[in-house]
Amino acid sequence: MSGVLYFILIIVGVFVALQLLVRLRGLRYRGKPAPKVGGRLGQKIQRRGKVVAYFFSPSCSACRTMEKLLPKVQEKFKDIIHINVMKDRETAQQFGVMGTPTTVVIVDGKIAAYFVGVTAPAKILKSLGIN
Repeated sequence: MSGVLYFILIIVGVFVALQLLVRLRGLRYRGKPAPKVGGRLGQKIQRRGKVVAYFFSPSCSACRTMEKLLPKVQEKFKDIIHINVMKDRETAQQFGVMGTPTTVVIVDGKIAAYFVGVTAPAKILKSLGIN
């Protein structure tokens, strides 16, 4: 019985470690220039204003939860660009997206915040300087 318990603890430990690594990787991007990308996102970044890039996958259950929270952000901030990682893999790779949902806040051409997983609207708004 103790062998099974150790196996379960190892699996849980690996899962937690991977989650931590993905989140720490996001911290690495803060303060760095946003990558040069095309489309609407690229245009918004070039204008040097504020923009939120929301990366999602249609099959992601956490993304569906996040989709329900985004309207609360949009009440106070309209420039949220939704990027389907299945259709736009190149942009997702340029931003280092390893899991969905990922929310990237870009201010004046630099990455101000990088959130992996379901993120509270207040946290996103705070990173935009909005209360």
